[in-house]
Amino acid sequence: MTTARKYQELNVTTASPMELILMLYDECIRSLDKAEKAFEAIPEPERIEVVSNNLLHAQDIITELAVSLDMEKGREIAGNLQRLYDFMVNHLSRANVNKEIKPIRDVRKMMGDLREAWIEISKQEPPRPRATVQPLSGNIQIAG
Repeated sequence: MTTARKYQELNVTTASPMELILMLYDECIRSLDKAEKAFEAIPEPERIEVVSNNLLHAQDIITELAVSLDMEKGREIAGNLQRLYDFMVNHLSRANVNKEIKPIRDVRKMMGDLREAWIEISKQEPPRPRATVQPLSGNIQIAG
């Protein structure tokens, strides 16, 4: 295992829940940016695989965010986020099937806006002790 990979795993396992959420948003946004750039810069047929892999990765991250919602505590806000995440996953599926760039840009904008909202929420929270957090499903790889 490389030093960078070890450092990354340490960051994930020692991050607060808020930091984990922001890490997921950051990785999703990176994947969407890679998919969009591939649309513009990579010729066929290589483009199809690069775009598809990055969109699938983004969908996996959004799904992870959705399944980690606490519907009991979050109530209306959690329900609204759930519907928004479902919309995003469906929008990215459509982008992947139809090879369209606009849905990628739409979801990228929404993810950026939500990330900024999470940053504002994190500023209102009192600092919490860092705890070891286990991934919910273990299916998401956060790569830089």
